[in-house]
Amino acid sequence: MAISVRAATEFNDVKTMLGPKRNPEAKACWCLGHRLGSARNHESQKQGAELVRVLCAEDPPPGVLAYEGEDVVGWAGVHARADTALAHSRTIPHVDDLAVWSVWCIRVRAGHRGQGISHALLTGAVEFARGYGAPAIEGYPLDN
Repeated sequence: MAISVRAATEFNDVKTMLGPKRNPEAKACWCLGHRLGSARNHESQKQGAELVRVLCAEDPPPGVLAYEGEDVVGWAGVHARADTALAHSRTIPHVDDLAVWSVWCIRVRAGHRGQGISHALLTGAVEFARGYGAPAIEGYPLDN
Protein backbone atom coordinates (compact mmCIF):
# COMPACT_ATOMS: atom_id res chain seq x y z
CA MET A 1 0.00 0.00 0.00
CA ALA A 2 1.21 3.53 -0.73
CA ILE A 3 2.42 5.79 2.05
CA SER A 4 1.08 9.35 2.20
CA VAL A 5 2.50 12.12 4.37
CA ARG A 6 0.35 14.94 5.71
CA ALA A 7 0.70 17.84 8.13
CA ALA A 8 0.19 16.78 11.75
CA THR A 9 -3.13 18.50 12.36
CA GLU A 10 -5.01 15.46 13.73
CA PHE A 11 -4.24 15.34 17.45
CA ASN A 12 -5.49 11.77 17.91
CA ASP A 13 -3.08 10.55 15.23
CA VAL A 14 -0.18 12.42 16.85
CA LYS A 15 -1.25 10.92 20.18
CA THR A 16 -1.12 7.44 18.62
CA MET A 17 2.47 8.07 17.57
CA LEU A 18 3.78 9.96 20.62
CA GLY A 19 1.52 9.42 23.61
CA PRO A 20 1.98 6.88 26.38
CA LYS A 21 0.57 3.49 25.36
CA ARG A 22 -0.75 2.02 28.60
CA ASN A 23 -1.19 4.81 31.15
CA PRO A 24 -2.56 8.09 29.77
CA GLU A 25 -1.28 9.88 32.89
CA ALA A 26 2.31 8.68 32.43
CA LYS A 27 5.07 11.07 31.48
CA ALA A 28 5.84 10.91 27.78
CA CYS A 29 8.24 12.68 25.46
CA TRP A 30 5.55 14.03 23.09
CA CYS A 31 8.49 15.23 20.95
CA LEU A 32 8.47 18.59 22.74
CA GLY A 33 12.08 18.79 23.99
CA HIS A 34 13.35 20.72 21.00
CA ARG A 35 10.18 22.77 20.64
CA LEU A 36 10.12 23.91 24.27
CA GLY A 37 13.69 23.53 25.49
CA SER A 38 14.69 20.93 28.04
CA ALA A 39 13.76 22.81 31.24
CA ARG A 40 10.26 23.76 30.07
CA ASN A 41 9.76 20.33 28.50
CA HIS A 42 10.67 18.58 31.77
CA GLU A 43 8.22 20.79 33.69
CA SER A 44 5.45 20.17 31.20
CA GLN A 45 5.71 16.42 30.52
CA LYS A 46 2.43 15.73 32.29
CA GLN A 47 0.78 18.46 30.19
CA GLY A 48 2.35 17.24 26.97
CA ALA A 49 -0.92 16.05 25.47
CA GLU A 50 -2.57 19.44 25.86
CA LEU A 51 0.48 21.28 24.53
CA VAL A 52 0.56 19.04 21.47
CA ARG A 53 -3.20 19.49 20.98
CA VAL A 54 -2.60 23.26 20.83
CA LEU A 55 0.36 22.85 18.45
CA CYS A 56 -1.74 20.68 16.10
CA ALA A 57 -4.20 23.55 15.75
CA GLU A 58 -1.47 26.13 15.00
CA ASP A 59 -0.10 27.08 11.62
CA PRO A 60 2.34 25.51 11.02
CA PRO A 61 1.49 22.34 12.92
CA PRO A 62 4.26 20.53 14.84
CA GLY A 63 5.34 18.11 12.13
CA VAL A 64 4.13 15.52 9.66
CA LEU A 65 2.45 12.13 9.89
CA ALA A 66 2.78 9.14 7.58
CA TYR A 67 -0.28 7.09 6.72
CA GLU A 68 -0.71 3.69 5.18
CA GLY A 69 -4.27 4.01 3.94
CA GLU A 70 -6.05 5.63 6.89
CA ASP A 71 -3.73 4.16 9.54
CA VAL A 72 -1.10 6.46 11.01
CA VAL A 73 2.27 4.70 10.87
CA GLY A 74 4.89 7.42 11.36
CA TRP A 75 5.77 10.84 12.73
CA ALA A 76 8.45 13.44 12.03
CA GLY A 77 8.94 16.53 14.18
CA VAL A 78 9.85 19.49 11.95
CA HIS A 79 9.78 23.23 12.54
CA ALA A 80 11.70 26.44 11.88
CA ARG A 81 14.97 26.13 13.82
CA ALA A 82 14.73 29.73 15.04
CA ASP A 83 11.59 28.79 17.00
CA THR A 84 13.16 25.78 18.71
CA ALA A 85 15.73 25.06 21.39
CA LEU A 86 18.08 24.07 18.56
CA ALA A 87 18.56 27.78 17.81
CA HIS A 88 20.49 28.06 21.09
CA SER A 89 22.31 24.72 21.01
CA ARG A 90 25.98 24.68 21.97
CA THR A 91 26.46 21.18 20.58
CA ILE A 92 24.82 21.53 17.16
CA PRO A 93 26.67 24.15 15.13
CA HIS A 94 24.95 26.55 12.76
CA VAL A 95 26.52 26.16 9.34
CA ASP A 96 25.24 29.50 8.03
CA ASP A 97 22.64 32.18 8.72
CA LEU A 98 19.84 30.73 6.59
CA ALA A 99 16.41 30.49 8.21
CA VAL A 100 16.56 26.69 8.04
CA TRP A 101 14.02 24.25 9.36
CA SER A 102 15.02 21.27 11.47
CA VAL A 103 13.88 17.66 11.64
CA TRP A 104 14.70 16.27 15.07
CA CYS A 105 12.55 13.18 15.42
CA ILE A 106 11.37 10.41 13.13
CA ARG A 107 9.29 7.62 14.62
CA VAL A 108 7.79 4.60 12.83
CA ARG A 109 5.26 2.31 14.50
CA ALA A 110 6.28 -1.23 15.32
CA GLY A 111 5.19 -3.62 12.62
CA HIS A 112 5.74 -0.98 9.93
CA ARG A 113 9.51 -0.59 10.14
CA GLY A 114 11.80 -1.53 7.25
CA GLN A 115 9.23 -0.46 4.65
CA GLY A 116 10.62 2.95 3.70
CA ILE A 117 8.33 4.96 5.95
CA SER A 118 11.17 7.02 7.45
CA HIS A 119 12.25 7.96 3.93
CA ALA A 120 8.69 9.02 3.10
CA LEU A 121 8.55 11.02 6.33
CA LEU A 122 11.79 12.83 5.54
CA THR A 123 10.62 13.63 2.01
CA GLY A 124 7.30 14.83 3.42
CA ALA A 125 9.06 16.96 6.04
CA VAL A 126 11.15 18.63 3.31
CA GLU A 127 8.04 19.36 1.23
CA PHE A 128 6.20 20.62 4.33
CA ALA A 129 9.04 22.98 5.28
CA ARG A 130 9.42 24.12 1.67
CA GLY A 131 5.70 24.98 1.67
CA TYR A 132 6.39 27.37 4.56
CA GLY A 133 9.28 29.00 2.73
CA ALA A 134 12.20 27.09 4.25
CA PRO A 135 15.36 27.66 2.19
CA ALA A 136 16.92 24.49 3.60
CA ILE A 137 16.25 21.74 6.10
CA GLU A 138 18.67 20.09 8.52
CA GLY A 139 18.55 16.91 10.55
CA TYR A 140 20.47 15.20 13.32
CA PRO A 141 20.86 11.47 12.66
CA LEU A 142 21.24 9.25 15.68
CA ASP A 143 21.37 5.49 15.72
CA ASN A 144 19.70 4.34 18.93
